[in-house]
Amino acid sequence: MAEPAEGTLFKAEYEREMEAWLRRRFGWMLGATIVYELIALLFAIGGLLFFRMTQGADPAAGIDPQDTDALEALRENAPEFLTFTILATILVLAVAARAFIAVRPKLESREQTLRATNWFILEIGAITFGADLAMHLLFPAQMGPRGASGLSTIFVLHILPSIFLPWSPRESLRPMYPLATMFILELIVLKIAGQAGTGAVVAMLALAPLMLVPGLVINWWRLRTHRRRFDRRMVTKGFFSMRRELSQARAVQMALFPKLVRWPHLEFDYAYQPANEVGGDFIHASVDEKGRLDVIVLDVTGHGLASALTVARLSGEIERLLAEDPDISPGAVLRALNRYVTLTLAKHSVYLTAVAVQVDPGHGIVRYVNAGHPPAWVRRADGRVERFDSTTFLLGAVPDADFDADETTIVLGPQDTMVLVTDGVHEAPDRTGRLFGLERIQEMLSRNPVPDRWCGHLAQIVEQWRGRIGDDDLLVATIRVPSATPPLPPTRSLAEDIEQDTAFVPQVPAGSDATRGTNTATTAGARA
Repeated sequence: MAEPAEGTLFKAEYEREMEAWLRRRFGWMLGATIVYELIALLFAIGGLLFFRMTQGADPAAGIDPQDTDALEALRENAPEFLTFTILATILVLAVAARAFIAVRPKLESREQTLRATNWFILEIGAITFGADLAMHLLFPAQMGPRGASGLSTIFVLHILPSIFLPWSPRESLRPMYPLATMFILELIVLKIAGQAGTGAVVAMLALAPLMLVPGLVINWWRLRTHRRRFDRRMVTKGFFSMRRELSQARAVQMALFPKLVRWPHLEFDYAYQPANEVGGDFIHASVDEKGRLDVIVLDVTGHGLASALTVARLSGEIERLLAEDPDISPGAVLRALNRYVTLTLAKHSVYLTAVAVQVDPGHGIVRYVNAGHPPAWVRRADGRVERFDSTTFLLGAVPDADFDADETTIVLGPQDTMVLVTDGVHEAPDRTGRLFGLERIQEMLSRNPVPDRWCGHLAQIVEQWRGRIGDDDLLVATIRVPSATPPLPPTRSLAEDIEQDTAFVPQVPAGSDATRGTNTATTAGARA
């Protein structure tokens, strides 16, 4: 479209602003023209009345005798000269009034406003050049150098619109080509009529382009300055809008995360710190009718808004799988997710790692499947730490026929703790670039005394390790079965007991981004 929209990242917004700005300034220019022409008309009428009233006075009174003849000639031609000027002013005033009343309200686009501006300038130019030529021929004594008034016409009709209108240098030259043609025709007529010599004509033609320089400089400077201010304003507006939308997106994403379980016979806790307002790590936890706990941890490639959108899709797919088949095994869940990712996300180079566990709190049995995810850890009551590595491919890497969900069975005794993490834990770098590492995770888990909340404790240690340079999501989850066989109340099922005692209390571990005044938050559990 129009040239002023070039060079800005916000083209559509800039075009809309320029359209409104041009229409508004076009109205200002028409109003200023009407006011100026009214003042000029009043002066011309006043001058005409003055000369009419002083026709009988002595023309030589107080005047040098050698100027008497010139003054007498002026007074003889002044009424006709002023009358001609009044007629030209009335024509200009009529054109401006018509444009203001009839044309301006109908303008909608920038191109329409530019066309209306060009026609207005051409109409004013035609009236001015015609009146100038006629007065040079009829009143040569009262006119200045031949062609000089034509130069002033070009200068005024270019610089005044340039002062008012936010148009580009190229757009400001469009009406100048017809005006230059009118100026050349005026010089030719004056040359033929003997009113201008060849030298004067050549000099006027050479000076004509210089009349456009001030207006071109004004146009260039105005648009350049305005575009910079516009870009800064839009970037600032876009930044705050983006932060507001990301905050809303974070609230939506956090609503997808599960509640924590603090029940005498089953504990599920987690801590989550996204690298940005939203992230690509996710955990699903739900309790079925038989009281079994299903936990699925996902880590989508990348982080930020794109990964968060993928998480939202996967969350819905997980809920659908568990709702349609409450007895589905962890291996079957990951196989279905692998098929889903292969068909919908892998073609966009989006993959994910996952770990799925199903906990039977009545017997302390955990069914475990790991698809390319960091190892799971189990800290035994005696302080030993066991590591359980990946059992199959990451999701989306192979088709369904080649995906083998190899389940592993883990037995959790009283006071044993199962720890699930994402790669934001062991790949967290410190200021020198050293990674936290899997060995350090195992060392942290083997230490005594045992903290009240392993997930909050590990999240805090990793946060202190990486400081402010963390650029990946961090998620730590823990599962405990404090008692092997829970007594079941006669009036409620185990699942109903768990639902009754489930709590969701967001907390922030010390040293996290939230404690430093950012929007990063950690979801953690309440004490039982």
